[in-house]
Amino acid sequence: MLPSRSDSQQRSLENPDKQTMRVDSTKRTDKLIEVPRKKLNMRLYTESEQKIQDYVNSKIVTISIIGLVGAYAILIFIIVALEELLDETEFNNVSSILSWIELGILIVFILEIFVGLYAWGIKKYYKDKWLILDTLIILLSLFFVIFELADQKTSNVIKVIQAVFRFLRIFLLIRKAQTFRRLATISTISTPAEKIVRFLAELKEVLEDENMKLDIDYCIDKIGNNQLYQMGKLDEDNAEAMAWLNQSQQGKTEVKRILTNEQQQQQQQQQKKVIANFQKLNIPKRLLDILFKQHDDLYIDPFECDKLCGGEGLVNLMLFFFENYNLFDVFLIKPKVVRGYFEEVMKGYLDNPYHNKVHAQDVAQTCNFLLSKCKFIEIGQLDEQDIACVLIAGAIHDYGHPGLTNAFLINSRNELALTYNDQSVLEMFHPSQCFKIAWGNQKVNIFENLQFHKYRRIRESIILMVLSTDMAHHASELAVTNSRIAAPDFEPNGKDKQRLMDLIVHSSDVSNPTKSYEIYKQWTEKVLTEFWQQGDKERDLGLPISYLCNRYTTNMAEAQVGFIDYVVKPTFACVLGFLPAYEPFFQNLDKNKAKWQELIEYYKQQLASIQPK
Repeated sequence: MLPSRSDSQQRSLENPDKQTMRVDSTKRTDKLIEVPRKKLNMRLYTESEQKIQDYVNSKIVTISIIGLVGAYAILIFIIVALEELLDETEFNNVSSILSWIELGILIVFILEIFVGLYAWGIKKYYKDKWLILDTLIILLSLFFVIFELADQKTSNVIKVIQAVFRFLRIFLLIRKAQTFRRLATISTISTPAEKIVRFLAELKEVLEDENMKLDIDYCIDKIGNNQLYQMGKLDEDNAEAMAWLNQSQQGKTEVKRILTNEQQQQQQQQQKKVIANFQKLNIPKRLLDILFKQHDDLYIDPFECDKLCGGEGLVNLMLFFFENYNLFDVFLIKPKVVRGYFEEVMKGYLDNPYHNKVHAQDVAQTCNFLLSKCKFIEIGQLDEQDIACVLIAGAIHDYGHPGLTNAFLINSRNELALTYNDQSVLEMFHPSQCFKIAWGNQKVNIFENLQFHKYRRIRESIILMVLSTDMAHHASELAVTNSRIAAPDFEPNGKDKQRLMDLIVHSSDVSNPTKSYEIYKQWTEKVLTEFWQQGDKERDLGLPISYLCNRYTTNMAEAQVGFIDYVVKPTFACVLGFLPAYEPFFQNLDKNKAKWQELIEYYKQQLASIQPK
């Protein structure tokens, strides 16, 4: 759910491309308004004034002033306490020293005011009316301190007035503390964003047009709340794109290399070792031969692999990965534990047309394709724990999937939707259950021997990657990732690594259109069969039929053209931005799209023949 907005901000989000940001659009032109500086009465600050403003607003200066106000408050209490505890002679002996200290603090406050007046000018500096009171209190306090130092024998009335003005300074401490809290909040924004927000705030102060002020408020709100990449509503011409994007809501170590062209001399020895290890686990020879050749191949046939091992393709694939990436040693476990764990995971996949154990196997293998053949291991400098996280996330990402979308579960008030508060329902459910499998049975707990900090890192990473498969966040997350890839401080092997790992799993989950048309078509028929089964349930329950779930109106070919254009192609264009080795495979999208376009009329005729009477 989006953060709350003001009414004017909400209206401006509805369609920023086709309407103005305010209700009364007749009062504004579609072009930018050019306002003369003279009319705006805008003061242009010199470079030195701007530097002083930045320095005064800096965190270190603000903290120093707050510390000084705090010290002054303590000094006041000390003076009051000593005046009560000591007799007049003893107090007069120490009051002179305390007065000189107080005078020094007050001089600093006076300098602060003068610097502010120079940097911003009188009109803008005293725009905050409380600063007028501050100045008055400081000046009068300074007068009384100088008076006291000049004549120790002040009257009782003067002493009372002086004490009152001292205590009024405590209000400054409270106000400065509030200023510091605001500064701490703003400092979480990156430096360029902070400068933009400050500039917009200053611009607002010199504008007279109320509509322009509201627009500036809107901009500041979006930047401050990190909502630059949240999408507004698309226009009617992009209805199909909107339907696709909203479908779901209705310590580094050396990595052990595996079988590359550059290691031909070591290939035979490597194969013998791996074959021997897998033979101990009763891995079918025919499957093993395929995995040796195609473990990182985009065009491997997941259906054939599953048949070759009696429906245990997911288990055997994960055993292969654990052996080749040295993950048995990393997790400090025996192969039988890995087999046991993934057998339990495999059992948890229901016999759905699409979201089943073969789909999990396919996604895990596609993740490995992007890691190995497309060289994300090298580009992201992944260690063995990172590799394990990606592959495990791919294998478990749809565990226990009921063959229904989040939208259906929410609309039907399903127990899962109630448990996870309608937020990424299935994506929350899948990893939760898979971690329960491990910790519920010691014999299959692949995480048991990990050090606590390693386990926490692996658990957090896996959960993030599974959550990234929620299509509800597809558009916004893809926009942020694209912006990070284009940023000058992009670090695929550092601060951006987890985000890219998330995209590896998410892109693998929607990768069917990138593969051979024969495999892709099988997956398409399976997923639409599953969607149509849901649509039948929605029709029976009187619920709104979700996008693509109406078997009487969904043209399979048109649906796939839209899926490629609005989801898959933008996703893999982003992948190509940090994995240039993927480029030869990117053209598959256009080839497969062309084949579906040829079939649009065929599926239209098919729909016409099955319309209910």
